[in-house]
Amino acid sequence: MNEKKRKTQQEQRCWVGLDWGNEGHAVSVVNDARKVLEKFEVGASLAEMDKLVGRLRAFGVVAGIAIEATSHPVVCYLSAAGFPIYPINPKLSKNWRECNSVAGIKNDERDGLVLAVELAARHASLRLLEQDASTVELAGLCAKLRDLVDERTSLVQRLEAALGQYYRGGLDFFSDWTSPTAWRFIKRFPRPEVLAQAGKNTLIRFLKANRIGLKPIWLERIDARGDAVRWPKPAQSVALEAMALATIAQLQALQPHIDKLDRLIVQAARDLPHARLLRSLPGAGERLAPALAAITTVQAAEPETLEGIRCISGVAPVEITSGKRRRVRIRRRCNKHWRNVMHLFAKSSTAYCTWAKAFYDLHRNQGDHHGTALRKLADKWLKIIRAMLETGQTYDDKRYVEALRKHGSPVYLRLGGKTGG
Repeated sequence: MNEKKRKTQQEQRCWVGLDWGNEGHAVSVVNDARKVLEKFEVGASLAEMDKLVGRLRAFGVVAGIAIEATSHPVVCYLSAAGFPIYPINPKLSKNWRECNSVAGIKNDERDGLVLAVELAARHASLRLLEQDASTVELAGLCAKLRDLVDERTSLVQRLEAALGQYYRGGLDFFSDWTSPTAWRFIKRFPRPEVLAQAGKNTLIRFLKANRIGLKPIWLERIDARGDAVRWPKPAQSVALEAMALATIAQLQALQPHIDKLDRLIVQAARDLPHARLLRSLPGAGERLAPALAAITTVQAAEPETLEGIRCISGVAPVEITSGKRRRVRIRRRCNKHWRNVMHLFAKSSTAYCTWAKAFYDLHRNQGDHHGTALRKLADKWLKIIRAMLETGQTYDDKRYVEALRKHGSPVYLRLGGKTGG
């Protein structure tokens, strides 16, 4: 390569599209004019990654790399090497591919080229991969905790289904089947006959060993233990019992990992300066407050990014307008974990905050579905969070209710003048 060509490459800005694979990656490089500079393939080994970094740096300034991933090893490697990464939603890249050809052609080389070309044209409207390590770690912990909790919920539903078929008396003994005590109860008394034959003192000792006080409701359940054998015994009761015990074994193996993630999240959230503010939100608790901190970290530094957070978290609806017709529907192309967090927080807040419950009830009475009412409440909370981050003040319920009164809000009218806490 002559010196003039080398100098030109060092001065030009280029954009890269990378279509990743388990065995190798297809790479395309274009300039600002979207002219193809080079297309090549690299393997997925560490040595091939070193070669990829060297080839990309030879092009001069790599302004960005588009890839359909956020945590793939190639993303981590290129990010650690100092390249700006633009994670692209696969649905978005599919639309780009279809816009470039109606033939429906799809292969790795073409996908990489489409990513590079569209990144060169649209980079101003795309978001760079979050680089703050502590925020990324916290967001990852919250997301994986949600996955494990969802897995536990699925197992609990399977357990309840099995118990409902062969062991109705045992199912009625506990109301919360996410409790490890309930799982130990089934292991100790796995079938109706065992529960009916158990002495009253045996059951009392079990409850005391699991730190359950002898309230009247528990004594009533103990006295009614003989009713467990009055339910008809299904033919597949042995199989159902085996399924219930196998499910409990899975739940008991899963729960320590959920507890560990809980501890790690609390520890990681302490490092975020605005986590203290978010813990003052009613209903946030030790689980949702760190997740909210991870979601709003960008806004903590740039308050004007609220609209982006509303869209990415799915709180902002999608408006479809055609002529005089207007429809509003849920935003499906968003971060599903963020959306779940916002909806969970909105739901939780209704149990601790009077105006939030009034807001939810008001929209339900106006005809909104449960999910729509929660979305609108979550949107309201995001605006409150923005004000908290801008002022550095913790949440004050009385101050907000007073603001509702001054503005003549229908939510305040529904409260009947109460100043909930």
